[in-house]
Amino acid sequence: MNWTTLGWGGITLELPADWELSGLSGDDKSGYLRLEDADMPRLELKWSESKQKKPDLQKVLDDYFKLVRKNYKRKDTNLHIQRNVNLIKDEEFFEDREVVFFNWKGDFRASGVIFHCQTCKRITIVQVMGHLKENIKETTSRILSSVQDHSVGQATLWSAYQLNAEVPRRYRLDKHKLLSGYLLFSFVDGSRKVSIERYGVADVTLKEQDLEEWFRGRYAKAIRGYGFSIESSNGDAEERLTLIGEETRLIDRVPFGPALVVDKIMRRKTFAVNLWHCHHSNRIYVVQAIAKQDAARTAEEIAASIQCH
Repeated sequence: MNWTTLGWGGITLELPADWELSGLSGDDKSGYLRLEDADMPRLELKWSESKQKKPDLQKVLDDYFKLVRKNYKRKDTNLHIQRNVNLIKDEEFFEDREVVFFNWKGDFRASGVIFHCQTCKRITIVQVMGHLKENIKETTSRILSSVQDHSVGQATLWSAYQLNAEVPRRYRLDKHKLLSGYLLFSFVDGSRKVSIERYGVADVTLKEQDLEEWFRGRYAKAIRGYGFSIESSNGDAEERLTLIGEETRLIDRVPFGPALVVDKIMRRKTFAVNLWHCHHSNRIYVVQAIAKQDAARTAEEIAASIQCH
């Protein structure tokens, strides 16, 4: 079985590579995420910030299982729940956490954990599901043992549909689109902006135009008002463009001396794009960064974190 790492809002965990995202709602403060394989739902993840220093996890579980029971009443199926079971023995898992494990059975089985992290103040619920006669013990143990509920480095991992990208922690997710042929992650940090996009069926998109022509047409509005230079590099695996530019302003027409003084006071925005066509995956990736400084480095670092095939 092949495994991968999923990241969302500071939460990371290992899971089988063939489990795909099938449900997502909420934001960094509270949300819900579901994954499934070709057969059934396989994992549910819920998170929320707690203002309590020591929240009652049993009460939170009561509320959680009320929703589960409500669903099973509609199915007229009995539900059997066990709490305070022992699913993980590794002492590191319990550091700075209050932890409760659980199992339950209905028309399928689930094993999971609820914990409160003293560092990030999050309450996290993770449960792994399987068929009644399926042995999910080993899979569950690996997944639950891998769960991290907050970023520990300088970047946060964001994942969806085989796209994994590391974004500086200071950026907050502003919006996202997860469509079959198009993915978008958009982030903000004050006036700074970052976006990551992935387009499918690149061979169709680029059939009658090259990569630069496509970009100039697709992003005409985004690049309006910027003067920029373009560097290109081509290889067997990919075609890549790098754009770096600055905002054009009226003071560019002012004589050199006064313009230089104003420019120091009002530092202009810089715009950077890392854009490439991956031949192996037949996809186009676009990483954009807008900031008054470090836009080029930010775009380059995010692009470098993406493995396109």
